[in-house]
Amino acid sequence: MNDSARPDALRRLRTLRNIGPKMAADLLSLDIDSLEQMRSADPEALYEELRRRNGGRLDRCVLYAFRGAKYDVPWPECKDPFSPPK
Repeated sequence: MNDSARPDALRRLRTLRNIGPKMAADLLSLDIDSLEQMRSADPEALYEELRRRNGGRLDRCVLYAFRGAKYDVPWPECKDPFSPPK
């Protein structure tokens, strides 16, 4: 993504439930730059990749936020064990 498109992508990502400025930047770093990409992404895979990049340390609430963003559910409802809504 070119630098001029970054602010627009950040704004779009921040419209997702549970996603603020930091989490939107994290998603961009994982090559997620649209709502469609987030909706088709695997939250667990995104979390594991971000955790790997952070030296193995990353709070589980990040996973819950990614789940909530994908399924449009508040993050407290995305804790383990999680069943995606139908």
